[in-house]
Amino acid sequence: MKEEKNFFRSRHWKVFLVTMAIALPIFVLSTFEDLFLILVVSFTLTFILKPIVDYIENLGAVRWFAVLLVFTGLGSIVVLVIFLLLPVITTQVSQISAAFGKDQLPKMLNELSTQISFQVPFLKSEAIREQLNSALIAFGNAAGSTLSSLVGTAASLMIVPFITFFLLNDYYSMQKSFIRNMSNKYFEMTLNILNKIEDQLSKYIRGTVTESAIVAVLYTICYFSFGINYATVLGMIGGITNVIPFAGPFIGAIPVLLISIIQFGDLSMLPWIAIITIGIQQIDQMLIQPAVFSRIMDIHPLTMFIVILVGNETLGVMGMVLAVPIYTIILVTAKETNWGLKNYRITQV
Repeated sequence: MKEEKNFFRSRHWKVFLVTMAIALPIFVLSTFEDLFLILVVSFTLTFILKPIVDYIENLGAVRWFAVLLVFTGLGSIVVLVIFLLLPVITTQVSQISAAFGKDQLPKMLNELSTQISFQVPFLKSEAIREQLNSALIAFGNAAGSTLSSLVGTAASLMIVPFITFFLLNDYYSMQKSFIRNMSNKYFEMTLNILNKIEDQLSKYIRGTVTESAIVAVLYTICYFSFGINYATVLGMIGGITNVIPFAGPFIGAIPVLLISIIQFGDLSMLPWIAIITIGIQQIDQMLIQPAVFSRIMDIHPLTMFIVILVGNETLGVMGMVLAVPIYTIILVTAKETNWGLKNYRITQV
């Protein structure tokens, strides 16, 4: 009985309680997918923009004006980028839609099935055409469902700028209010945990955005060099899907393959698309990630793999994307709580 009492007063038990206090709210919020996504995007933007707001505030501006200035600057950049890229993207998207029109698709399937049958004689063109048609119908249904979901999600995300504004404006006051409610003996430890979580997440988010942008540029250059149409749109898709661990590069390669089939009428670009995808992933893993992240994510590859699988089982694609940062929050909380309880001598058991 005495050992049981000592355990519930021990450092390990307190580490467990603090970690659960962080992990459980995240798990509960994740069941409300739209709300969870809004909060994730808002906090992501907050961590990206906060250093800029802090810098302007340190120059002497009041915080609300610094936030407003950053929002104005960011909005101007977004408008400029849209103004420059929208005509290109709109043109390419309309051309892609036309390429998948009712008249073009059957013709493309006939030509492709005939060529495959010619190269592989024991495969009949009719069977190949039926399989290709079924695959394209399934892909079209999935794409349509995804697009409808994205439209609904985009409508929900309209509230993100308002939440982000208040998070940036009241960031330190909310932090002080949270810490003020802590017992004095836990003050330093709590502040240390919050600072470490903020530091790790800020580096991870900024690193991920930078990595995706570089990968998107590399894909665009490669597709353009090989003469594949709509290189800008396809490169952006490759950069965006790159944030999905493991499966992202292959998901991004599917529309490239479909466009190349329509453009060239055969599978001649398949080897080159595979080489581009694998080559850029090797560059990403060997050069971009080490340079951008600089060892900020001290996680064993096997642990990361398991964490991502768990994320996929719980939240699907969004879970795969958020698995590593959520794991980082829980891991930092556990490590820093253990360190704080030990070094600040809050408990000696």
